[in-house]
Amino acid sequence: MTGPAVLRNLNEVFRDEMVERDRIAEVLRRGPLTLPEIAARVGAPVFEATKWVMAMRRFGRIRELPKARADDYFRYELVEEGR
Repeated sequence: MTGPAVLRNLNEVFRDEMVERDRIAEVLRRGPLTLPEIAARVGAPVFEATKWVMAMRRFGRIRELPKARADDYFRYELVEEGR
C-alpha cells in the first residue's frame, strides 16, 4: 500500500516535462498505453502524467486511439518520427 500522493508545485511538474516526455516516448515505443498505464511505467502520479501526455498530444508527438467502449480509457501511441 502506498501513502498519500505528494502534490508538487505546478512549476516543478512543468519543469520536468522535457525529461518525462522522453521517458513517456520510450514506454510508448513498446505499444499503446492508457494514462494510468503510462503513469505507472514512468513512476508518476496520473495527474502529472496527464499534463505531460496532453502536451505531447497537442504538439503531435503522440495520438489517441479510438475507444472500443465509451467508458474505456483512451490509449495513446507514439507518432512516427518524420510524419
